[in-house]
Amino acid sequence: MFELFKIGLISKKALLILNYSKIKINENQLAILLIIMELSNDDQKNFTPSQIAQHMMISKEEIEKEISELLKNRIIKLEQKGKKTILDLTPLFNRLLVEVEEKHSKLRNDNTYNFIEKIFNYELNKQEIEKIENFIELGISKPKIMSIIDEYKINNINDLFKKLEEQAKKTSVKITMYNWLND
Repeated sequence: MFELFKIGLISKKALLILNYSKIKINENQLAILLIIMELSNDDQKNFTPSQIAQHMMISKEEIEKEISELLKNRIIKLEQKGKKTILDLTPLFNRLLVEVEEKHSKLRNDNTYNFIEKIFNYELNKQEIEKIENFIELGISKPKIMSIIDEYKINNINDLFKKLEEQAKKTSVKITMYNWLND
């Protein structure tokens, strides 16, 4: 799915509109994100609440509050590129892609990663679970982890982490670099 998204076969706006509530984004936050996506171009990828408020029926203070929530919940992030601050939507789309991939998976509700423990006949500790959750935040879903274990015949947790690290480097090519909003 990530590959289809990366090459543009999946519309970013459609993915966001149809799945925003699944990652606990409210309608105001959705509207703010869509306005930012619509207004963005190569020269400007960041907007002030005042600029966004011109296109909405809510105050700039409310917009500031909603953007703060998005940042606090790690749905978006701000990056420093030289003197510019750029809005990075990579975390948003990673979460959406993981949500969609896991939607029909029987692994969806396995929050303790029992499937990994069963495969390796090994009990995961808290640090290992946190590490797996970090990979999921990077856009590597549970079904993808399962397919990596199967495809590469991985039989222990350390080899899995090495392979997930490789996978994370491959998929961390910025979804949001230049033209990240053009469908």
